[in-house]
Amino acid sequence: MITFPSIKRKEIVQSVLNSYSQVFFSGSNFLAVLLIIISFFDYGAGIGGLLAVLVANLLAYGLGYNKYLISSGIYGYNALLVGLGVGLFYQPSFEVYALIVIAAVVTFFITIVFQGVLGKYGLPFLSIPFLFGIWIVALSGGDLTALNISERGIFTYNELYALGGQYFVDFYDFLEKHISNSFVRLYLHSLGAIFFQSHLLAGIVIAVGLLIYSRITFVLSILGFSVAFLFYQLVGIEFSSLGYTFIGFNYILTAIALGGYYLVPGRVSFGWIILMLPAVVLVTTSTQQIFILLKISAYSLPFNIVVLMFLYALKLREKRPRKLLETPVQLGKPEKNLYLYTGNLKRFPAAYPVSATLPFLGEWTVSQGHSGEYTHKDAWRHAWDFVITDRNGEQYKGSGDFHEDYFCFGKAVLAPFDGTVIEAVNHIEDNIIGDVNTKENWGNTVIIKHNDYLYVKLSHLKYHSLEVKAGDQVKKGQLLGRCGNSGRSPYPHLHFQFQVTPYIGSVTLDYPFGNYLLKENNGYTQKNFEFPKKDDIVVNPAKNELLLKALHFIPGQRMNISVEVDSPKEKWRKMAGDFSWLVQTDVYNNTFIKCEKDNGLAYLHNNDELHYFTNFTGTRYSPLFWFFVALFKVPIGFLPNSRVNDSVPVNLMFTGVLKFLQDFVAPLYLFLNIDYQLVMKDAGDILSSGDLEMKAEINKRIFGKTVNTYEIDIKISQENIIQVSVNFNEAKINITCQNELESR
Repeated sequence: MITFPSIKRKEIVQSVLNSYSQVFFSGSNFLAVLLIIISFFDYGAGIGGLLAVLVANLLAYGLGYNKYLISSGIYGYNALLVGLGVGLFYQPSFEVYALIVIAAVVTFFITIVFQGVLGKYGLPFLSIPFLFGIWIVALSGGDLTALNISERGIFTYNELYALGGQYFVDFYDFLEKHISNSFVRLYLHSLGAIFFQSHLLAGIVIAVGLLIYSRITFVLSILGFSVAFLFYQLVGIEFSSLGYTFIGFNYILTAIALGGYYLVPGRVSFGWIILMLPAVVLVTTSTQQIFILLKISAYSLPFNIVVLMFLYALKLREKRPRKLLETPVQLGKPEKNLYLYTGNLKRFPAAYPVSATLPFLGEWTVSQGHSGEYTHKDAWRHAWDFVITDRNGEQYKGSGDFHEDYFCFGKAVLAPFDGTVIEAVNHIEDNIIGDVNTKENWGNTVIIKHNDYLYVKLSHLKYHSLEVKAGDQVKKGQLLGRCGNSGRSPYPHLHFQFQVTPYIGSVTLDYPFGNYLLKENNGYTQKNFEFPKKDDIVVNPAKNELLLKALHFIPGQRMNISVEVDSPKEKWRKMAGDFSWLVQTDVYNNTFIKCEKDNGLAYLHNNDELHYFTNFTGTRYSPLFWFFVALFKVPIGFLPNSRVNDSVPVNLMFTGVLKFLQDFVAPLYLFLNIDYQLVMKDAGDILSSGDLEMKAEINKRIFGKTVNTYEIDIKISQENIIQVSVNFNEAKINITCQNELESR
C-alpha cells in the first residue's frame, strides 16, 4: 500500500521542473519552463510527458524515497521521455493515457534498479530506464489494437495554425525558407528530437534556452554535433539518415555530458569529446542496423554506451590526472563547475589526495632538490635533502669536523602522515665527516606506508636513534628518530622521498608536500601541494589555537551578527542590521554557514591545517558573502608577516556582459581573474594570548589589469569575536561576528 507523506506543492512543482531540465543535465527552472512549452508543440506528447512525470514523482514520494533526489528530478526524467514518446506515437485517448501511466510506473522501477546497480560503481543511469520503457511499449505495439497511430506531423502547418494562428504559420514558413544550410537544419532538428519534436522551431527554442542557461553547454552542443557531422563526411557515411531519424541528439548529449557535466570543463575534456564522438558515430550506425530488424529505434543507446564506458574507465585509474577530473559535487551548471573547481583543484589536487607535512620542526633548508647536482638522478630524482643553516647559510659551526658541529645533527625527524612502519633500520653507525658508506647506501632508514600507493622513506638517520620499529602504527608529527650521517652521507642531512613500493631501494614518486611555509625576505608565504626547491627555507606552520577555535565551525553552532554600512547607495545600506547565522551540513556532509535572513550559503572546509571557504550561493549584497570573501583561505598555522595567495571563483564577483563572454571561452582561457591575498599583520606571541590581526586584499582583473580593489581588515579576539571591515569604492562594511553554540 502506498502512503503519501505530507508533500508541499512547491516540492511537487520543483520535482516536475527539474525532471524536464535534467534531460540536459540542468537544474534551471528557466530551461525547464521552455522545455515544457516545447513539449506541448505536440499536445499529445506534452500531455503524455507531464502525466508520466507526475506519476513517477508521486510514486517516489509515496514509497518514501529521498526528497532531495526526487526534487532534483532524477526519478522523473526517464518517465518523462517515455511519456513524450508514447504520447507522440498514438492518438490521444483514455487508453493511451492509461498506457502512459503504466509505462511511467515500469520506467520508475527500472530507474530504481539501475540506480542501485550502477550506483555501486559511482556511475549514473543516464537514460537507460527510458530505453527499456520505450522499447517495452514499442515491441508491444502490434498487440495494442485499441490504440490508434497518430497522424499528427503529416499536416504540420495545420497544427501550427491551431497552436498560434496565421502569424505562427508565417513565422515558421520564414524559418523554413531562410534556414537552408543542411548542418544547421540537422543540428536544430536533432535538438528538437530530444523532446520528440520534429520541426525547426523546437530546435531553435531549445538552442536559445541552452544559450541563456549556459554558454558552455551551448558551445558543447555545437561542438559535439560538428565533430560527428565531419566524421560522417570523412568516412563516407551517408548522413541523410540523420535527416530521417534525427538521431544526432546522441552526439549533442554525449558532448554535454562528458564536456561539461560529469567532467570539469577544460581543454582536456574538450579534446576527449573530439576523440570520443567518432566512437558514438560508429556505435550509432552499427546499432541502427540491429534495431532495424526489430523495427524500433536505438534512440539514445549510443550516448549511454559511450558515456558509461568512458566514465567507468576513469573510475579504474590508479592516478587521476589533474586536467581530467570528474566533478566531485555536481553544481548543476558547467560554468559553476569550472569556476569553482579550477580554484579548488589548486587547494585539493585530485592527483594528491594525501597532505603530507614536512618531517621536522623549525626552519630547514633544501640542500638538494629534485634532479640534484650530486645524487637524486634518473628514477631516483624526485627526492629532497634537508639541512639546517644559520643566517649566513652555513650548515655548521666551528670547523665542521664533528657531527655535533652540524645544526641538523640529532634533531627530531617526524612522521609526515599517519601510517604503518614497514621498515626500520637502526644499526648503521654514523660516518666520520667527509666519509661515506656505499655498502649500506641509505643508512638508518624508516619507511612508512600510508596506503597501497603511497609510502615515504626517511634516510641517513642517527645511529640507534629510532623510536619506532616495523609494524608500529604512527601518527602525523610523531617522533621517528634523529637526523644523522649514516650511509652514503658525507655530512649530516635528512634524505626524504615519496615512493609507491615498500622497499629501501625503491624508485621515487613525484609527489608534493601538502602545506608548508616558504621563508622569504619579507616574511613567509603559504604553499599548498608544491615542491620545495634547492636553497628554499621551509617550515611547518605551528597551529594557532586562537585561529583553530575561531574558524572551527561546528554544525548546530549559531553566530550573532551585527553589520554597519557606510555607502551613498541604498543597495549597500540595506545590508546594515542584525543577523543570525547557523552552521549546518547538506546531504553530502558538506558544512556551510546559512544566513537565516537572506538564505545565503557559504560552504567551507577545515582540515586542521587550513580553513577554506569553497563556494557561496546567494546575493553579494549579503554580510555573509563578505565574510566568505574576507576569510576565503586562512592557514591555521599562521606566523606573523606570513601571507597566503588564492583566487576567488570568477562567477562570484563578475556579472553582466563580461561574465557572459567569459563563459564562452572559459574552458580554454580565463581573461577574468579575482586574486586574493591574506597577510598576518600582528599576532603578538603566536602561541600566547594576543589578538590576531590580518589584512586581505582582493583584486578584480580583466586581461591582467586591476579594475577594482577591495581592502579588508580582520581581527579575531580572545573572546571569540571576529571583526571584518571591508573597504572599496562603493561602500565600507563593518561586520562583527560573535560565535556561540546553539542551545539544544
